[in-house]
Amino acid sequence: MDTRSSPRVPLSPERSSKLLGALQSKDPARRSLAEYRQFVRKHYDGLPGALTAVTGVVTGHEALAGKLISPTGFDVRGCKSILDAGCGNGRYTRFLLREADPDARITGFDYSRQMLRRARERLHKSRTTHIAADLARLPYADAAFDAIVCGWVLEHLPDPRPGLLELARVLKPGGKLLLMATEDTLNGALCSRLWHCRTYNRVQLKSFCHESGLKWKRDLWFSKLHSLLQLGGIISEFRRNESSPDAVEAAQTDA
Repeated sequence: MDTRSSPRVPLSPERSSKLLGALQSKDPARRSLAEYRQFVRKHYDGLPGALTAVTGVVTGHEALAGKLISPTGFDVRGCKSILDAGCGNGRYTRFLLREADPDARITGFDYSRQMLRRARERLHKSRTTHIAADLARLPYADAAFDAIVCGWVLEHLPDPRPGLLELARVLKPGGKLLLMATEDTLNGALCSRLWHCRTYNRVQLKSFCHESGLKWKRDLWFSKLHSLLQLGGIISEFRRNESSPDAVEAAQTDA
């Protein structure tokens, strides 16, 4: 049979799921939590972490990040305390400094001390402070921040809920969160293999956020092309629930 003119048959959901499962990294599942966390820290302390400065330019994420953090995107004007959660080499901190009010306090943390060093060397700004910290056990007071950016960090938690609960806890009621995570798509599976992380289903991740006291506001995209082709991963803006400030504490007790 001549197949050159035959219509393309899409993969069934079951076959697609198996393909994505085969492609994405097995490290979060095959290692113990303690071993995996140490592995991730060494990974970003080393050459792969250093190369994020290059890959950000090559992939366009460096330039596209500036479109996300802007008056028409994730708007931080009027926010006086801002957290860059898992700040890496300072890619998003740089744009937070550009867009935030001059008197805004910007804080960054990362699990990798070498990434923190790279961020400090890159930014040279007295307006920012950096510490080494764990997303699942943040050293900040309740309701400490008006806005949080958490970019490509949550996928390094085998279970996202402890991290989401902590983000909600340190965010003020009504405060805003920009959450970016690797999606369970073909492109996401390839990124998972490269960065040894897991992927998230978009609907399920939003459900986890809702359970953690974070209300979805809207999805954002790097560009119209990304939106059209459903590329770029999960990029969503959330708000900390104002009506039930005790919800996060209750969820942490139940967890």
